[in-house]
Amino acid sequence: MGTNSWSVRLLFLSPFPSQPLYGGGVVRNHYLCRSLAQKHEVWASFCGLDGSPEFAGEIPLRGEGFPALFDPLFLYRAGRAIKRNRIEHIVCASLISGLHGALLKILTGRPLWMDEHNVEWHCSRRYGFRFWWLVYLLEWFVTRMADQVTCVSEEDRERFVAHFGLSPSKVFVAPNGVDYPLLSGTPSLPRTRNYRRVLFFGVLNYPPNRAAVEFLAEKVAPMLSDDVEVVVAGKGGDDLPERYPRLTFLGFVDDIHLLVKECDGVVVPIFSGGGTRMKILETLACGRPVVSTEVGAEGIDQSVTGEALSIVESAEEMVSWIDALPIGGEAEVPDAFRELYDWSTIWQNRAPL
Repeated sequence: MGTNSWSVRLLFLSPFPSQPLYGGGVVRNHYLCRSLAQKHEVWASFCGLDGSPEFAGEIPLRGEGFPALFDPLFLYRAGRAIKRNRIEHIVCASLISGLHGALLKILTGRPLWMDEHNVEWHCSRRYGFRFWWLVYLLEWFVTRMADQVTCVSEEDRERFVAHFGLSPSKVFVAPNGVDYPLLSGTPSLPRTRNYRRVLFFGVLNYPPNRAAVEFLAEKVAPMLSDDVEVVVAGKGGDDLPERYPRLTFLGFVDDIHLLVKECDGVVVPIFSGGGTRMKILETLACGRPVVSTEVGAEGIDQSVTGEALSIVESAEEMVSWIDALPIGGEAEVPDAFRELYDWSTIWQNRAPL
């Protein structure tokens, strides 16, 4: 799939804020929308950071509670705007906005492109959500309605084809990526401390990330020497600092990449969920080593990460990796990593439009 030369009018639906870029889904949507806007005429509808709608002309999209999945007023306004502005294609970023997209396709006859950040029913079942089968039914309906589906890995593509009966010809892999020139150029602060600092970051209300923090606090931290600081950064998880005083919690950090470069390595003890972990790709682009579980590194082509990415499965192995970390060390990835995971080439070469 290459770059198309024609320009079309698109409605881009995102259930996340446009700024700040605080999580994997927000980042992916940002670079997808930016790439589309370079080639097409885009009406974009995002949810505000506080859950309020952000407007694209007359099209607000809600991002909290049930209206995030189904809002009749939004459907009416969006359908009217599609016809009035002669919008030709609908793009939905993540399953949360997918039902709106599928219903708008039915109401207006416009083709639908679904960009799936995960196989959501599979993730829900992995982390024990009781009603994962409802997620399955929603995802089955939305992806069957879609004319094109993009996903983040070959593993996810195989799941969409096998479990939903989708034609392989309409499911494309567009991996998560990084803004490599930006991240590789992020300045590094001098690391003059005499102790090692490792980092975990992510949205802490997300169950796999919360479980990762619990694993670090209960399994890894008790075995670490006193010269290791475990830092946790990210939105949510307000109760965690009091529960785990051995860890250093920073909350939301404006420039997470500057923090990554200030640390000696990043730990990703993820045991559930799906998709690919943006935190791993961003850390490697920043020149810092990563240790992850196999699930955490799922979907990442380890043939292009060199020695910068290590895979472990136990707390003991993770502790050994941390103990071997040099203070002030760096990790360099091969050129093949940059070629595969730079946003500038991903959407240029993998987008259906």
